[in-house]
Amino acid sequence: MNKLSVLLLALILLFASCTGEDNDDSGFRIVASDFPSYDAARAIAGNDAEIVMLLPPGTESHSYDPTPRDMIRIAECDLVVYTGGPSDEWVRTIISSLDTPPASFALTDQVELLTEEHAEGMEEEEHDHNVHEIDEHVWTSPRNEIVIIRNLSELMAGLNLAMADDYRSNALSYISKIEEMDTAFRSIVQTGKRHTLIFASRFPLLYFVREYGLEYYAAFPGCAEESEPSARTVAFLIDKARELEVPCILNIELSSQMIADVIAEEAGCDVMVFNTLHNVTASDFYSGKNYVDLMGENVGVLREALN
Repeated sequence: MNKLSVLLLALILLFASCTGEDNDDSGFRIVASDFPSYDAARAIAGNDAEIVMLLPPGTESHSYDPTPRDMIRIAECDLVVYTGGPSDEWVRTIISSLDTPPASFALTDQVELLTEEHAEGMEEEEHDHNVHEIDEHVWTSPRNEIVIIRNLSELMAGLNLAMADDYRSNALSYISKIEEMDTAFRSIVQTGKRHTLIFASRFPLLYFVREYGLEYYAAFPGCAEESEPSARTVAFLIDKARELEVPCILNIELSSQMIADVIAEEAGCDVMVFNTLHNVTASDFYSGKNYVDLMGENVGVLREALN
């Protein structure tokens, strides 16, 4: 555990048990590591659970450090929902260190996983290319999200029997909305004039493009730590944008638009934001926007990008 030592964790939990901090036994308590995990739990539980998201809205998930209070919340909750990829391995470490761990649900345990890939023109990374990390952004495929919602609802129904019927009903309602969005994406792809997307930033959408049979070019893979591509990579993306005559360059949420603007200006096209839901802005979070709202915004973006 490279965030905090297990010894420190033990001391924190011992202190919490002695002081009774956050030790409210009322209600069903869920801790979610990030927005995709939070949204899935919220869609199923509605208002019938206390749900806490550890990652503050608008912050970078890959560099997040758990706080002592986060560790206490995990120790005292009924269920932990988390991505399960490399960026939140610390969650597994905390859970495994507890004498009586809460139930847990990892999104990456629910579906078939892909490994990150280095696409043509993508910025070279410092790590060994022979070592492939899993791509943790499983929720970017709506079909994967349906499986996640279905499986999580069954787990929650078993943990909180009094609300089991409500949880299953809420899940079915949410799944129907995701299925409508999936149908819209497929229709756009089938009728689109193009089948290639160009991203000026990271690319945490491998599951999305594989689901819909799309091609892509991007500056970085999904979990790259870098944010500024080299002149070589920018030039490559400009050339591809010109060659393919794309109507827009795509940029993911919470990323600087500077490079996208440069590529778009040189290629004579527009810039549009494609939501990946890795995290959300504080405004979107506190206004209650969910997976369907934010991923649904991509329907119009995809239609523009492929036509």
